[in-house]
Amino acid sequence: MTAVVRIGHAEDGLLRVITPPPRDGGHAPSVLDPAPGVDVTVLEVAGGLLTWSVLALDAVPVAVLDDVEAAQEWVWAVYGEQVALALAADTLTVAVTEPASGRPAQDEAPGTPGIPGTPGTPEVTAVPVLPALPALVASARQLAFAHWAARWWPASVIDDIPPLDERLLDREIGELTEECDLLFAGMETADSRSPDAPGAGSSGVQEPPRATDYALAAGPAPGAGGPAGGPEGGLTLARGTGGSDWRRYPPGLVDASERAVSWEVVRAAARTTVSVSVVAAPGPATLPDELTPRAAVGGAADPLDLPLRRVDDAWLGDAPFDTVRTGDPAPGDAGLAVDIYLPGFGAPRPHDRYGDGDGAADGAGAAAEVRARVRALVRSRLARATDEDGDGDWDGDGDGDSGALGPLLRTEIAAATAETDF
Repeated sequence: MTAVVRIGHAEDGLLRVITPPPRDGGHAPSVLDPAPGVDVTVLEVAGGLLTWSVLALDAVPVAVLDDVEAAQEWVWAVYGEQVALALAADTLTVAVTEPASGRPAQDEAPGTPGIPGTPGTPEVTAVPVLPALPALVASARQLAFAHWAARWWPASVIDDIPPLDERLLDREIGELTEECDLLFAGMETADSRSPDAPGAGSSGVQEPPRATDYALAAGPAPGAGGPAGGPEGGLTLARGTGGSDWRRYPPGLVDASERAVSWEVVRAAARTTVSVSVVAAPGPATLPDELTPRAAVGGAADPLDLPLRRVDDAWLGDAPFDTVRTGDPAPGDAGLAVDIYLPGFGAPRPHDRYGDGDGAADGAGAAAEVRARVRALVRSRLARATDEDGDGDWDGDGDGDSGALGPLLRTEIAAATAETDF
């Protein structure tokens, strides 16, 4: 498939941007987007930043450059010599990736304009994107995925997705960083932590949690009260389950499942209470005790902001709930919106790049769809780790996105083959 890269300007000419076209009508992510996506991985390199979607790691990356001279140390290797020359000449150029046959694509004629809508954009000869060091590009993709896994890997007891060993992942990031040293020429990289550093993982053996340990709050056991230990013996007005926005808290805090968050509204003793329960992330706890999430609950007369407390393998919280004064619909009619977040982490209700809908529900639905695609990708990769060959090589089959292409991390293989209940 032909890929087109536009070389243009951003931020009043302070930045140079190398951008491939959207895939399947999607958006090619970059650090210039209003907010990050959970499928986006960013690699800081000399002179700028490279970005991919892990759902399309085989695509040409987006490059945002603030120092073209420094970036020229690797642009020729990643995009090809002719792209490097075009960048040096400070021209708006369209670069076309030639098909495997070496013949230019028929649907892209030479002279395609540069940045659409830019006055005076000249028509130029197409420049092939032919990486001078394909092995470096492959290692860069692997390193980018490893960094993504450190932040976004959707570990979940509920969804049977095991966590990754942080120490092993850190070690692998360090090795890949050395392989990609050309990308970091003149930089002091801090892409991995020492295996002995605090918080770099745990070498101790810990009994893994079991999926059967979690009775998700489609409702608590009779007489058990609400999911967060709310009033017992009352009338349950409404209950529900849902997921959370992974961008609102650091990894290792909350289970990534779309069924990890449960809530219940109970009326007892002339008092209405909302209880929230969130399944904690699986694996050893590596975050400081003071980092505790909160739950913002919509649908009450006044906005509710519940502090959550850790009880065994769940985060629990409850508070009085009132919908009378505003005349809002009863929670059983419309349900509640429960947003799990860590104060000071991420943007409040970040803009979503995934959907074009006008309402918050449209953006939330689009974000949930991307999270589902990420889970499918991860499951596909884990399944490859346990195939008959056992080498994790891609054979062209599977249900994941094209981002499943390429070798697996050793960390993924270890997680997939570990003796756990996942």
